[in-house]
Amino acid sequence: MPSRSGWDAKYRREDVAAAPAPDPFLVDSQKHLPADGERRAADIACGGGRHALLMAAWGLRTTAIDYSAAALRLCRQRARRKGLELETRIMDLEAPNVDLGASRFDVVAVFNFLHRPLVPVLKRSVRPGGIVVYKTYTRKQLRFGAGPRNPRFLLDEGELAELFSEFHCLQYRESCEHEATAALVAQRP
Repeated sequence: MPSRSGWDAKYRREDVAAAPAPDPFLVDSQKHLPADGERRAADIACGGGRHALLMAAWGLRTTAIDYSAAALRLCRQRARRKGLELETRIMDLEAPNVDLGASRFDVVAVFNFLHRPLVPVLKRSVRPGGIVVYKTYTRKQLRFGAGPRNPRFLLDEGELAELFSEFHCLQYRESCEHEATAALVAQRP
């Protein structure tokens, strides 16, 4: 894992106004959101907050979680510019004692991040009836010149579905066009 100072340096260079667009897979997952009550969401390894901002704009009480203080500062600045409220939490998601709480979130979104020991923590944090929206790279990404190179951060074929096999799969796909990814929307029973 890169150092915290390395991640902070990356996010200090990002322009507040130039937030990347959210991944279309998250946009499409909105149809699967739990419909009633006050809904809470978590954006795991949120970086500059492109997905946290979208979920906050949907009206979800959103918590943006990242290892980098600079990333969270950027996320808060972008939220203020858009008139959105969200909570930020600095957290080492690869720490052995990481805890997101039990049945706390209706939506847990994870994009471009893989730490397999975190999966049980993610599952535990989703409320019954809530969803996980997860998209990250597969080993086929090695065919391309960008993205992670370390196999620890790349999924095997079918692995993402298997990691959430006790959840009800609402949507799943693996693709290898301009990048190699697996994407899942799964509902906790």
